[in-house]
Amino acid sequence: MKKFVLLLGDIILLYSSLALTLWIRYGHVNTSIWTRHFWPFSIIFAVWLMVFFINGLYEINKVRTGFKFYGNLVQNLIINALLAVALFYSILGRFTSLKPQTVLLILLAIFTVLFLIWRKLFYRLISSDRLGNNLAVVGVSEESLLLAEEVITKPQLGYKLKLIVNPDRSPLPEKFQMISSSRDLVDLKNQLVKYKINTVVALSSPKYGADVARYLFESIDLKIQYYDLTDFYEKITGKIPVTVLERNWFLENISQRNKEWLVGAKRIIDILFAVFFGLISLIFLPFIAIAIKLESKGPLIYKQERVGLAGKIFTVYKLRSMTINAETNGAQWAAADDKRVTKIGKFMRQTRIDEIPQFWNIIKGNMSFVGPRPERPEFVTQLKEAIPFYNERHLVKPGLSGWAQINYPYGASIEQAKEKLQYDLFYIKNQSIALDISIILKTINTVFNKSLGR
Repeated sequence: MKKFVLLLGDIILLYSSLALTLWIRYGHVNTSIWTRHFWPFSIIFAVWLMVFFINGLYEINKVRTGFKFYGNLVQNLIINALLAVALFYSILGRFTSLKPQTVLLILLAIFTVLFLIWRKLFYRLISSDRLGNNLAVVGVSEESLLLAEEVITKPQLGYKLKLIVNPDRSPLPEKFQMISSSRDLVDLKNQLVKYKINTVVALSSPKYGADVARYLFESIDLKIQYYDLTDFYEKITGKIPVTVLERNWFLENISQRNKEWLVGAKRIIDILFAVFFGLISLIFLPFIAIAIKLESKGPLIYKQERVGLAGKIFTVYKLRSMTINAETNGAQWAAADDKRVTKIGKFMRQTRIDEIPQFWNIIKGNMSFVGPRPERPEFVTQLKEAIPFYNERHLVKPGLSGWAQINYPYGASIEQAKEKLQYDLFYIKNQSIALDISIILKTINTVFNKSLGR
């Protein structure tokens, strides 16, 4: 809902800025003037909104104030200004006689000021105590405390942690001491009333789960919203807490039935895009090949076994980014600053150029554009033993990019693999064409930022 309000506010602001600009430029706004400018600028506005989306300006949990946040807004406005000029004088100029130099300059000035004010106002509104949704967390565990920390450090999520109910009488870390706590479930209703709780998040525990349900049921007349920890954690973080999952969760949430149409649609999109981008890559692939060969000896294409859909082994293809003897001691985790990576290899990894040959994997059907990144069999064996439900990430085809890749940095350990699995499970549960498009667009932003060293 907050994302929709933010998007709607931007759209209203764009057209209001255009109307105000035309009034300043011409002294009045009639139907003829508005119509002449409406359609060309609607195309420009659509591109601007796409840029905002790609650069994460509609991610509520990433909303920030301060120099970095507003610097990012200004940067996006500059990019959009350049795109507007390019579009008008390279494409739109062929279909309209409109030459809006003055209009565009005035529009950019007005929209920039109003946009920055609107974003600041929006952040203050959703972070205010008046609009905040008072939250109570019932049960203390590693996951519930992580959730509590997320709520405390991100007021833009719209929740205010007012109460921690601690039936186990577990010691609370010092950073949660300022939050009111209760150890008595019997008095739960009175506590919810006292702290004006709107939302309750409960940890599923066999020790006191039945008692929590009983006392919450007695509070049903308070019209409080109730969430299981897993569902609420997913709602605000975009990942599934794997350590609290049971087998029933998979049966209830990750049924593959009735998804045949999604699999078919993804396959068509995969083939079309793989062929399209594959043909485009042929333009600069020879130059990359020469750079690889000049820096180090060895084959141009590197082959490696990976685990795919249903645990089947397939061969993945990559442009070689490491020295020829990189794995003389066997399979090793690839680190962010891996010494085995060549100079051109580092650039290729940052820009994802090394994965161009995987377009062939997509065409063959081993991979999709979007899905969990495929892992090596040696590591899968190790990770299945160390991480619960790790094998369930193979319920869908692996992808060239994925939800974990755009939300979590490079992973090179069991603990990091566990963190990425939580994002993969979120994707598997919520997969859709719309989510895939979102991931592809955000991947473009990730690659762009990494290529600039940001």
